Amino acid sequence: KMGLLTMQNAWNLSVGIGVDVHVHRICNRLGWLSTKDPEATRRDLEDWLPQELWSEINPLLVGFGQTICLPKNPLCSECHLK
Repeated sequence: KMGLLTMQNAWNLSVGIGVDVHVHRICNRLGWLSTKDPEATRRDLEDWLPQELWSEINPLLVGFGQTICLPKNPLCSECHLK
């Protein structure tokens, strides 16, 4: 994950999707994927999501996972995706 994010931020190269627990949890919670671990989520997201969007998905979902779609007690009433 960190290597992919470093390549993206330091050299503007999108060679993969950095998937952490937030990205993994949200993709599965929204029903986009059904995976058991972040590495499987990364592989499935890279197969599904167009490469030109790879650099955008991590910052969007990490921020969303830290503020709205929390692991316990998600703020579904504030979620625009509900």
